[in-house]
Parts: sequence; structure tokens; C-alpha cells
Amino acid sequence: MKPRLLKMRLRKCEKGTTAIEFALIAVPFFWLFMGAFEIGIMMLASYTMENAVADAARQIRTGQVVKKGITASQFKSMVCNKVFMIKDCASKLYVDVDRFDDFASVNIPPAVENDGTLSTSVTNPSFSTGNPMDVVVVRAYYKWKFFTPMIGHFLQSSNMTNERLLTTGAAFRNEPYGG
Repeated sequence: MKPRLLKMRLRKCEKGTTAIEFALIAVPFFWLFMGAFEIGIMMLASYTMENAVADAARQIRTGQVVKKGITASQFKSMVCNKVFMIKDCASKLYVDVDRFDDFASVNIPPAVENDGTLSTSVTNPSFSTGNPMDVVVVRAYYKWKFFTPMIGHFLQSSNMTNERLLTTGAAFRNEPYGG
């Protein structure tokens, strides 16, 4: 066969072009689809974590935690029971409760060190619910690990490789819930 005839024959044949085009766009399409899906799940988890902390903080603000003698682990369970889409909440969610004299004295240390590890203020949380009229800050942290390849590179937090720190909090003054 002459080269010219072969070229014309191949030029006219369009079988398989759809499969080739699909193969070229399938990987980026599914990667973006999975990434969007995972970001949606992460946002849902963050939203439910925020609501769970707000509900649990209400128990502190109204004095129910003090009156019932709820411990730090029980308080964390209150948060975990209302969180959705977080794996292994009991061991991976950190809940910190601190009391302050007034709002001006609130001092929150950074949650992540320069090397990307969680600070000791997160990994060793305190549980001080305060007294009536004290200012209390409730914070919760969860390290979200991305399962979609390279999405974590675009959304990572503070040198945390392939992870994002989901954070929520509530600051309030306790009610005068007296004895």
C-alpha cells in the first residue's frame, strides 16, 4: 500500500474517536466529581460538628453540666452523639472547654504547630465549665483526612499533609443559674 493511500484511509476512519475522547476526559472528570463529593461531605461534617458544639455548649451555659456533674468524657460524648459523617469521633475529636473572667481576657493558642502537628492545647484539652456569669469558650477540632488524591493538596490546613483541621467553637457568658 502506498503511504498516500494509507493516510487517506486513516483520515476517513472515525471509529473509536468517541472512546478516545472519553478516555482523555474521564480521569479529570471523575477526579473533579469525587473531589466535589468529598468537599460536600466534609462541609456536612463541619456543619453538624458546629451544631453539636452549639447544643452541648448550651448545656454549660445554662448550668446543666455543673448540676448533673457531667465529666469531660461525657461532654465529649454529648458532642459525638450529634455529629454526622465523622469517623471514630470518640478518639479523633478533641473538645476543649476553658473559662475566663471576661471576654477581654480570652486568649486562644494556635491549634496547629509550624510543622503541621496539633498543638498540645488541642491534644490535651481542658474542661473548665466555670461558674455562673463566667465567660466560657468551647472549641472542637477534628482532623479530616482526604481520600480523593491531590484534593488535600489544594485544601490542606497549615502544613497538614492531605488533611484539613475542622474547627468550631462557641464563646458565651454563663447564665446566672445559681443553686
